[in-house]
Parts: sequence; structure tokens; C-alpha cells
Amino acid sequence: MHTDKEIKAASLDERAVAAKQSELETNALIKEFMPFLHGRAAIYSAQYNEHLREDLLSAAMMAFYEAIRNYDAEKGHFFPFANRVIRARIIDSIRKTNQHGGKTVSLDEDDFEQPPAQSTAIREASLRNYSAELRRQFMAEEIEQFKAELALWGITMDALVSSSPKHKELRATYRELISQIAKSPDIMQTIQLKRYFPIKEIQKMSDLPHKKIERARTFILASLIIKTGDYDLLSGYIDEGGR
Repeated sequence: MHTDKEIKAASLDERAVAAKQSELETNALIKEFMPFLHGRAAIYSAQYNEHLREDLLSAAMMAFYEAIRNYDAEKGHFFPFANRVIRARIIDSIRKTNQHGGKTVSLDEDDFEQPPAQSTAIREASLRNYSAELRRQFMAEEIEQFKAELALWGITMDALVSSSPKHKELRATYRELISQIAKSPDIMQTIQLKRYFPIKEIQKMSDLPHKKIERARTFILASLIIKTGDYDLLSGYIDEGGR
């Protein structure tokens, strides 16, 4: 049994493993994640039906509990795994209510059990077979969800466009930094759970000065939202430099 100090000092992955053996630690982790779970419910309810928010929050909470119980540290970090389980269960809930205006929500039930790269590759292969009209529909839905996630940070699309680096070399430098940040569980936990952009910690992994990172805050956050979220189409613009 871990003490409170040990749990606070542990990484999120270690805490998730410990929570599998303790309901107290499970409840503590759920409490810490509540702002994130509220955010996921808000994003999907805004996209499909605002009246579903409470139901989607319940689905997100149950999914998070399920993620803790099924987490295997040898297969990857906890947060991406939990995020995929939460998304799967929220979309299941939306499909069952049949209250999303006739929209078709595509989901492979086993997506969350696959490695992120593999599941993304499968979805991308499927998207290539869709008609141009359906592709435009998916892109429109991704953009609406992206706007909702940006709004949680107080960022608008206009602000993102105006703050995005214009020079190709600078964009490449920031993309490299974004990839490093995405691979840092501690920094991603701070960003995604505490909604705080830790410039000092980010600066330690880069040669960029503090002011340059601060000026790129909006671009970096937006890129991380796409890179770590369910954005099969928008992710191409990040990976290929906004082509």
C-alpha cells in the first residue's frame, strides 16, 4: 500500500498500476481526472447533443475506471490508453441514444486495445476509401471538435492562424519540439490534466529561448491537441508541416 506522498511523487503510469490494487487510489485518480472527463463530455455533447452531457460524463467516468482496471504498463503509457477507452465508450453512448441528428459515428470496438500507431494506420486506410463528400464531412466534424478543444484553452482559430510560425525552418524546429513534448509523460500530464503550459520544463528539452517558446504557446498546444487526439485528417497537416 502506497502512502499519499509516494503516490503524489509517482508517475501517472505508476499511479495507474497502483490503483488497480486499491479502490482508494482509484478514487483519488478519478477525482484528479474529473476536469478532463468533464472536458471530454463537454466536447462531444457540444458536437452532437448538449442534453447528453451528463450521460456522457457518466460514460467517461466508467470508461476511466475500466481503463485503470485493464491498463498494462508494458504496452504503453496510461494516458493515451485511457483516452482511447474514454472516446470509445462516449461514442458507444452516443450511438445508443440515437439522438445525434442522424450522424453516423464510425468506431471500431477494438480500437482502444490496439497500439496507437496501428489503430491510426487502420483508420487512415479506411478514410482513403471514403468518397470525397464523406471525407469533407469527417473533416468538418474534426474541425468542430478541434475548435471545442481549443476553446478549453481560450484559443480561437483566428488566434491560432495569426500565431502560427510563417517560416518553414522555424515550423520544423517547433514540430521537433512538439514531438519531444508528446513523448514526455510528465509534461503531457501537466498540460492535459492541469491545463498548464510548463515553459520552464519544455525549455530544458530545447535550445529555444523562453520567449520563443512562449510566443509559440498557441501553435504548440494546438499541435499537441491534434497529435494526441482523434484527428486522422487534421494530423496530416501537423505531420507534413501544414501542407
